[in-house]
Amino acid sequence: MSLQTRPWRLAVAGCGAAAFGLHLPLLTSHPAFEVTALADRDPARARAAATRFAVPRVAGTTKDLLDGADMLVILTGVHGDLIEAALDAQTHVFTEKPVGLDVTSTRKLADRAQESGLLLEVGAMRAHDPALHAALAAVPDLAGGWLIKADGVDEAARRRLLPPGFSPYTFEDDPPQAVPEQLSGPHQVTALQTLLWQGYHLLTALVLAAPGITPAACTLDADGRSLHALLYGPGAEPVTLVISATPPGRFLEQIHFSGPSDAATVDFARPYESAATTRVTTASGEQSGFPDPFAAMWQAVSDRLAGQYPADLPTSAALAVRVEDLALALAAICRPGPHPRKD
Repeated sequence: MSLQTRPWRLAVAGCGAAAFGLHLPLLTSHPAFEVTALADRDPARARAAATRFAVPRVAGTTKDLLDGADMLVILTGVHGDLIEAALDAQTHVFTEKPVGLDVTSTRKLADRAQESGLLLEVGAMRAHDPALHAALAAVPDLAGGWLIKADGVDEAARRRLLPPGFSPYTFEDDPPQAVPEQLSGPHQVTALQTLLWQGYHLLTALVLAAPGITPAACTLDADGRSLHALLYGPGAEPVTLVISATPPGRFLEQIHFSGPSDAATVDFARPYESAATTRVTTASGEQSGFPDPFAAMWQAVSDRLAGQYPADLPTSAALAVRVEDLALALAAICRPGPHPRKD
């Protein structure tokens, strides 16, 4: 890519809590970026974001949004059409994860971007998390472990980030997304949604820790609210994955990796709170105060735009395909759990 002598011009689609609480505060203060336009399906929400973050333009159409942009930042719930429009306009793309529910489409979009010489960056924040990488360094030879997420704070946290009068978006507000044809039952579709909407960060950690991980069993409870899975690493190392509903106010996101000589446990910060509260516990003690993985992710995007990111590292699109492949493999073998007895 040519030498850049000005900030990268970003157009942002989607002005929900992630925009207000994470992306726009960082992007509008980062010297490498200039946010030039915003859009949202609720124009009032886009205008509120433009006012708060001093963005000069609210776009009414995708064509208008893309005008003059170097990169489209997609913070909506459904991404495919916007990615296509950006690639049509020869514009780089950053999209929140997952790219979609159908990994076949994700592969096509990633291939199309690469063939066009464009970036398709995916918001896999956990891949840039210093705490996770500290745990991986402590346990270079995985012998087993577990990954757990139980989140009853996300909606309330998102609500606090929005201006008065606006409510958080939900997946139910989004247009339906295509799902892989090989999923034979509704419970398998729910499992895929759970894995990619709630468990994406856990799956990212898992494919980084054990690239050859293989699903062995998966169960979704009768209410479709809790998923349990068993996987094996390339050397038959057992790993348990749990994504569960929890009462409001309760939160747990934890990863534990064990090896032949050490183990590491990561207790992640609550959503939208400082990453400095994340803790890594090993045999040698406890670490905290880690740098912000979200800021590291956007620095990596800036480096890639400038052509300065190491070519031998996998792209975020390649990592996204691996995560979506794993989610699909788990969903395809997922079985519904028994209904609780009422006697």
